Amino acid sequence: MKTLISLVALFLFLGAGAVFAADLPDKDAKYLEGAGIPLYKGAVYTNGGLGDAYVGARFACNAPVTKVQAFYREKFPNWALISDQYGTWILYEGEQSEQMGAYMGKKSISVREEKQLPGWFNLSSDMTTEILIVVPPN
Repeated sequence: MKTLISLVALFLFLGAGAVFAADLPDKDAKYLEGAGIPLYKGAVYTNGGLGDAYVGARFACNAPVTKVQAFYREKFPNWALISDQYGTWILYEGEQSEQMGAYMGKKSISVREEKQLPGWFNLSSDMTTEILIVVPPN
């Protein structure tokens, strides 16, 4: 009986942990469009949401990180940028600041390499560029 309970618990744990990439829900796509933030071509929605109680959505793509960063930098040349030697790259609507948290509560786009994305979301192994888009509720 103890083995059966353990197997059921393991099945539930693994089943709950399996997350798959999906299409961005329509309401979130409209919210993103209304915020004026384009989605990088070929990016796949993985999780999160926009509007209401949600403020951010994660996407994955197989384009090089620097190419995706350049795409967003070109789209938002007047946004401030936080970038450091540790891989942090956050583009945000607002004034440039050296203070941590300067981007909090503002529209922002973070792009970085995340080698765990394929395993987390059942993606192809080359989908390691993470795009996190944050749009605070109106």
